Amino acid sequence: MKKVLGLIIVAALILVVPVVGFAHTATDPYEKPLIAGGGNVNSAIRVGDVRVWNDEDYLYVKYVITNADWCITDTHLAVAPTLDGIPQTKKGNPIPGQFDYSSAHECLSEYTYQIDLTWNPDTKLRIATHAVVQTITGYSFDIFGFEAGLSGTVTMSVQYPYEGGPAYFPATTISGDPITGAYYGWCVDTDHVISQNINYTANVYSSYETLPAGLVEFPQNLDLVNWIINQGYVGQPSACDGNYTYGDVQRAIWELIDDTPATSGLGSWDQCRVDEIRAAAQTNGEGYIPACRDNIAVLLAPVDGSQVIIAQVILAELNLGCVPIYSSETAWGGTCDFPGKNWATFLKYTVQGHVPQ
Repeated sequence: MKKVLGLIIVAALILVVPVVGFAHTATDPYEKPLIAGGGNVNSAIRVGDVRVWNDEDYLYVKYVITNADWCITDTHLAVAPTLDGIPQTKKGNPIPGQFDYSSAHECLSEYTYQIDLTWNPDTKLRIATHAVVQTITGYSFDIFGFEAGLSGTVTMSVQYPYEGGPAYFPATTISGDPITGAYYGWCVDTDHVISQNINYTANVYSSYETLPAGLVEFPQNLDLVNWIINQGYVGQPSACDGNYTYGDVQRAIWELIDDTPATSGLGSWDQCRVDEIRAAAQTNGEGYIPACRDNIAVLLAPVDGSQVIIAQVILAELNLGCVPIYSSETAWGGTCDFPGKNWATFLKYTVQGHVPQ
């Protein structure tokens, strides 16, 4: 009977042996903030996290950007059981360029270092995680890059104007890279006509390039036209009577670039409002070049000699000629301070052994 009891006890002990794992894993890491610009409390921003875990063979240190406006361009990493093991000046300022691990990146949202685990469980590590992060602060517009991107021909069609509409051609539909889409359109000349709902093959030109002779009668004023289409005139109140209409805008464009301005298809319009628009353009639009969030006048010239059209294209939607302006910041992970006069930080991590799950 005693032997039987002994077997029962042994069996019970075997059944309660726990499954083992690690306290920190890739799905449940040890985590500390990654702060950029921390030298100034007004500019400091949490751009992401540093996440740490280990298994039996490796230590993992992962940089993760959680702020979508930022990305990583460089990382430097140092790991040591004591702070003295991390490269520093005599005054206690860390030297990222001397860290054991480093890498340059092409604007990444995350990056992981996998390091051979040479420390025993329960070893307390000091981990210095330095990064260079960048964000886009604006855009510059390369007019020549934009022109170079417009080549060949496209297929286009127009919709005729209607009373109270947003533009002379409320829809100018284009099929052909890089400007496939539907845009507000304006008429360039009154010497020719164009039919609606008919597909035309058209050559494409930037309003800032040297145009074929005769395409536009006063091409020197196209900068003024570009200024006009970026003012959002239609529907806004005028100092004259009423609100600006698409007819006012179209007539002002004709008076600037065509030698025989017409009244065809203008709907409601008023010469006083037209004079206001034209005068404002002449005062403010000389030498105007749109920015990347603005509209630009793209000229469409049907190859059959039909009326030349301006498509009011939004530059930012094309990703053409817009050059991002970047700002870079230093970032550090962790909440523990280095001893020197700096804002650099590190984090503490204890090497994990197998623990009950």
